[in-house]
Amino acid sequence: MFALLILLGPPLLAESKPKTICQSLSDCETKADATTIHRKKITLLSFGLTEYSKDFPVQKLIPFYLKRVRSIILEANGDTGYKGEVILKVSHKPEYKHSQLIKAEDDLRFLESNHSYLSKEQSLELGELQSLLGQSK
Repeated sequence: MFALLILLGPPLLAESKPKTICQSLSDCETKADATTIHRKKITLLSFGLTEYSKDFPVQKLIPFYLKRVRSIILEANGDTGYKGEVILKVSHKPEYKHSQLIKAEDDLRFLESNHSYLSKEQSLELGELQSLLGQSK
């Protein structure tokens, strides 16, 4: 029995595929919009941008970057986004906060380099996020 388990075990494990957390870029956005938890928003938006963004024009990606950078900054500052009877805030190690703020800076650089594609409202939001990042350092 043990030998049979060893012989059958690896092929069964090799066939398992990683779980897809969303099926399309819009599905990732819908799921991210449906949660208040920043870590989950970041995961969903990052997955969507990594897996599905290559066929989309920059203008369509701007809202994803704006949402992700906001959640990254808020999460780095200890805001979990959890809304319950108790508002949950955490303190991160300085190294973690620093690494998250670098990710936020990368997203802000992408948005700044594509500023011509931003609407007036998106430009205002970008300015607000830049200010929020500056206050976070």
